[in-house]
Parts: sequence; C-alpha cells; structure tokens
Amino acid sequence: MRKAITNQNHRFIWSPQVPLTGTPSVVIDTAAGISENLTRFTTDLTVNAIATDRRTLTLDSAPATYYREQQNGFLITSSDTYYAVVVSRLGGTTAILAEPLSRDIDLTNTATLQLATSYVDILAASIAISGTFTYRVSYTELNMSSSKQERGLFKVTPRPFNTGLDHNELVATFANLADMIPRRQSDFEPQIKAAEHEIVLSIRDHLNNDNITEDEVFNTESFKLAHSYCTAAIIYEQIRDFDAAETMRNRCHDLLNSALRSISLDLDGDGVIDSGEEDLRRSGGSATDFRASWRTYSKTANDAFFNPGRGMRH
Repeated sequence: MRKAITNQNHRFIWSPQVPLTGTPSVVIDTAAGISENLTRFTTDLTVNAIATDRRTLTLDSAPATYYREQQNGFLITSSDTYYAVVVSRLGGTTAILAEPLSRDIDLTNTATLQLATSYVDILAASIAISGTFTYRVSYTELNMSSSKQERGLFKVTPRPFNTGLDHNELVATFANLADMIPRRQSDFEPQIKAAEHEIVLSIRDHLNNDNITEDEVFNTESFKLAHSYCTAAIIYEQIRDFDAAETMRNRCHDLLNSALRSISLDLDGDGVIDSGEEDLRRSGGSATDFRASWRTYSKTANDAFFNPGRGMRH
C-alpha cells in the first residue's frame, strides 16, 4: 500500500519490473480524480563497452542528475534480451553495477541501459480528502504491443505510520551492523522498510476490533525500539545467523507487546487525543490480574463488563 499525507504535495514514484517502451501513466480514484503521465528520471543510455569485471560500463553520455530512485534498471542487448541490474555509481560516461553480470554479453552492437523509474508530482488539492483509493499504472513492455496494468491501494491519511527509525539511528543502536551493509546497498533502508511492514501487520492484528489501522496510532515512536530489533533480526537472517536473528525477534516481540500495553489511538478519527484515547491497552496481561494471570493473554471487549467474584476459577 502506498501512502500520502492529506492535503500535502506528494511525489508518486513507480519502478517497473520489466523494460518499457512509451510513456506509462497512472490513474488514482480519489474524490478529485487523478490521471497523469509519468516522467522518467533518465532517458535511455547507450552502452559502448563493458570491462572484463562485467560491472563497469562505458556510456556515450551521462544524465545530468542521478538519484537513489534511479538505481534499478535494465541492461538490454540485441542477443541477450535483458538483465535486471542495480547501478551503484553513475558519473561522467561510466556506470558501475552493484554486482557483476552473470555472464559475458554480446556488444557487437551497442547495448542500452534503461533506468525506467518514473514519477509524477501530485498537488495537495488532489489529495485533500483522506481515504483509501485504488490506483492503476498502465505501461507497455518492451517489444510488446498491448498495454499492461499494475494495480494497488493508495491511502491518503493525516499521519502515515512512521516510527522515525532511520539508518543512522539503527547503527547507533547496533554499531556492529555498520560493517554488514550488502554491496548493492548504501544503507539499511530496505531492511528498515521490511521490518516496518512486519510491525504494521502485527499492530493491525491487535487493532482489528477497533476498526482502525496503524495510521490512527498517535505514539508511533513507542514502537521504534521494537522496529530496531526487528530490522536487526532481518539483517542477521540474511547472513544466515539464525541464532542471533531469533534472539532479536524475541526481543522485538517483547518490546512490541510493551508498547501495545500503553498506546494512544485516534478512535473517532478527529485527529485529536481525546479523553479515553490515551494509554490504552491492546495487548498483554498483568501477572496479578485475576482474569489474565498468564503472560500471553490479550484482553478482549468482554473484559470491560466482566466482574470477578470470590470462588471463581482462573
């Protein structure tokens, strides 16, 4: 799900999974209705040569700008179809791939480096009303004549869930992780996003009875430490250190439950913390609670009117 802040300008960025021809477009079914063509960050680049390391490409020209969003691309040749690549450096007439190509390519003729990531800037007036809407990106795959579509959900909300965790804070908490960044990455942003998705799914599960989502949580920073441990678990899983990963996940689970025992929720959707919306309990149980004497117990709506009496069994 893509998210945007209500009544603020938003840049919609889309990266295709295949090489493209022509201009892709996006339609978002908001109240105002959005239908726009997407603009490529960079036009196709011509590859004249490739070094013996199968990573260093010589180009006939270079783009004027180069952003992180442009890194994903495709190397297209006449005899090898195409390779999905990540460009780790692009300067002058040289492009360096994050990892070597799996085999030599045919450069009898020149090849094409297509950085096909595209964007469109959506004005605040077009997303002035909160809600969840469908979007459709229409595109034409290279060497194909018929158009295809990618569909998804686009949520406009005043406070998209965000714990505030970033790469610098992560490696400040776990300094040993700083030397474990994969070669195709410049930081741990992908792992942070993946961990946030896990945290969000868990929070949604606990908020299901409230008919609200993670975006109605006021104190999102309370989940930052759990988010950090979940990210560390993913990093250790990627290097196959499963013992360390399990330890991190167990710690994440404990911290997540602790945060869910004192959570502030916008239950009425007015954007203000009202009486009865602060320091709510949505998970866990006290060992001294007559109705919840086991650690994994989660209270339900029945607990609001259940009154224990002497002689009742646990």
